[in-house]
Amino acid sequence: MIGITCIQSAQKSFSQEFQYFDVVIIDEVSKCTPPELLVPALKARKLVLVGDHRQLPPMLDGRTLTELAQELDTTQEELQFLQDSIFQNLFEQADDSIKNMLTIQYRMHPQIMEAINQFYYGKLSCGLQQPDNQRAHNLSGQIIKEHHHLMWVKTPIDNSFKETVNGTSFENSKEVEIILQLCKHMESAWLPKIQQGEPRKEIGIITFYNSQLKLIDRRINPQDFPSLNIRTGTVDRFQGMEKQVIIVSLVRNNHQGKIGFAKKPERVNVAFSRAQELLVIVGCHSLFTQHSGHVGQMYSNVANVVKQYGGFVDVSDILC
Repeated sequence: MIGITCIQSAQKSFSQEFQYFDVVIIDEVSKCTPPELLVPALKARKLVLVGDHRQLPPMLDGRTLTELAQELDTTQEELQFLQDSIFQNLFEQADDSIKNMLTIQYRMHPQIMEAINQFYYGKLSCGLQQPDNQRAHNLSGQIIKEHHHLMWVKTPIDNSFKETVNGTSFENSKEVEIILQLCKHMESAWLPKIQQGEPRKEIGIITFYNSQLKLIDRRINPQDFPSLNIRTGTVDRFQGMEKQVIIVSLVRNNHQGKIGFAKKPERVNVAFSRAQELLVIVGCHSLFTQHSGHVGQMYSNVANVVKQYGGFVDVSDILC
């Protein structure tokens, strides 16, 4: 048995020594580009692809499709193929006899799982025997309660909460203020655990826009939260990761009903499925849930789960 990356398998010395394999297994195949897949696939008498067909296609870099099209002086339509997942196409077109979907998940608390189950045809089930204990966040306080594992901090469609444009990107300073207060809450709640010898709490802050990410990085200094291990990034950068706590900034807030990148189901799925113990969504509930068609229904499904478990928090409870 040999373990190697797809790129390494293309090295001349490796190719000369190992020309064929009886079985080649490619893991995290959703993140592979066609050339990365092709090299090891050509060495296989039998090929097994393992991955999540409901997540994002390979990411070329941290730029959005709009930014990349602008840099290359082309149109988004000409680069649309970059948004297509090869593995998703293969999986959906494959005969039932050669594919199988794993439906028992062990990462997240069932409340979080219920929010993303719509992306997996409602077939997911939780394999954790005692999820309330195994995925307890221990961050209870004035804002976050013990029974909260899925929360939505609701912001109004109001000029003071409105998005701002920064080049081809968007940012929302009020949402950053909310996230800052949430981090302060978590720091206070987790500090006693640190004093008892527990490791720092893993916090991921995710957003859909590079401009918002830069604003978060400017305003939230991880050194101000010694009890927390904070990592920030765009949704695409977080694919394949998991954190105990995930905070998602939706950013968009306008009277035109525009939600931008947050309407792609695969991107929403990646953002919401990174959390193990607690998922906190920060954004305009009415804008996203009242969007037309399947996108509005997607967010309404999430909102229904949040409501079921009492996870809605009004912004006035955080920004006094």
